[in-house]
Amino acid sequence: MTNISIDHNLKFKTATLGCFLRLPLDKKTLALANILACMQGNASKAFPGIKVQARTFSNLYNASLQVFPEVFGNQIIIFYTINFVEPREILDPDYNYQVVMDAFFKVVKEPLFDEQLLELAKRQLGQEEKQYYELPANYALNGFFNTWYRDTPNYQNSVFGDEKTLRNTSLEEVKSFFDTLKNTPAFCLGQAQDPDSLTDLVQEQLDWAGYFDDFVVPTLAIPTKEDPIEKKIQFRSEQAQLLIGYGYDQSLPVSFKQFGGLFLGEYLAGDESSKLFTEVRKKLGAAYAIDATNYVNNSLFLISTGIAKDKVAAATKAIKGGVAAVQNGKVDKDVFEKAKVALKRNYQISADRQDLILIQMLANALRGYDHFFAERIKEVERFKIDKLIEFSQKLYFNESYCLK
Repeated sequence: MTNISIDHNLKFKTATLGCFLRLPLDKKTLALANILACMQGNASKAFPGIKVQARTFSNLYNASLQVFPEVFGNQIIIFYTINFVEPREILDPDYNYQVVMDAFFKVVKEPLFDEQLLELAKRQLGQEEKQYYELPANYALNGFFNTWYRDTPNYQNSVFGDEKTLRNTSLEEVKSFFDTLKNTPAFCLGQAQDPDSLTDLVQEQLDWAGYFDDFVVPTLAIPTKEDPIEKKIQFRSEQAQLLIGYGYDQSLPVSFKQFGGLFLGEYLAGDESSKLFTEVRKKLGAAYAIDATNYVNNSLFLISTGIAKDKVAAATKAIKGGVAAVQNGKVDKDVFEKAKVALKRNYQISADRQDLILIQMLANALRGYDHFFAERIKEVERFKIDKLIEFSQKLYFNESYCLK
């Protein structure tokens, strides 16, 4: 069967379609994916110029085209997505699914391989990279992950990819990379008011071998090696960036990892009533911001904060103490219930966002099972304090990274 699934759009005035291509993660592949995506986002053989391509999709009632790669654990997913007004909403006999799909797949399947376009993409990515790392929080996060994956360098530089490839790749290398995409596992997902008609039109376009391959990945999670490290980097900035990472066993059940991490993150740093916000920002007066994020595909629970430089030691102690308190069974029931309410609300909001529904469909396709927002809300409702404690006890301190 062809890898295509388009659901019935019952609530939005726009339709959405995404073609997703899956490749194993390494930093050279990621750099090539960034370059190709930038080139395709700018122009294509059918629309040979930035203004020409932009005008084409603007004339389709401001259809939104996006092309970019994103890392999901041990995989790179190249996104080709389009969001466009449903034809039934427009009284225009010349505007229909066929017209939109023709334009979309010309971008996906027919890149313009041109030296000037390649050089433009390199300059654009170089500027994006510079702007991204000018933010101390981003610079620190990249440094944290590069330290976390110090023994597996292919997992480093997981935003832009290999710097040498970004600067020096040739047009022939980009062409060769594009040719490999025709055989890499791929899936088309979307929502439309007339899903059968759109499915038929998309089906005609899916002649790459990858759309008939197995798209499921047995596990997206990258294992974590228990090897604690503390690293301090001198950096010219007004405040320090402190990141403290805890690892856990990647073979734990996915649901347990996901919801345990979500609850612990919300409990520790979700809002002004959360435990670390109270301890680090209010009591110590140290933090400008504090976040706790569960990177389930990296087997990582990460706490990050921007703090006054003279409060690094005190903040480190408070953060580790906050995690240890939960591990020892000391959980504030009121804060836990607030975390539950917040997580339910987040999922309820997500169910009304078409972009997040598409991401949910992609996650289901990668994992090979259907798990929707309504079921996630039920998981949140069922989650108990003892599960939070159990998850926290699976964590082990593995890295402290401070940009000071």
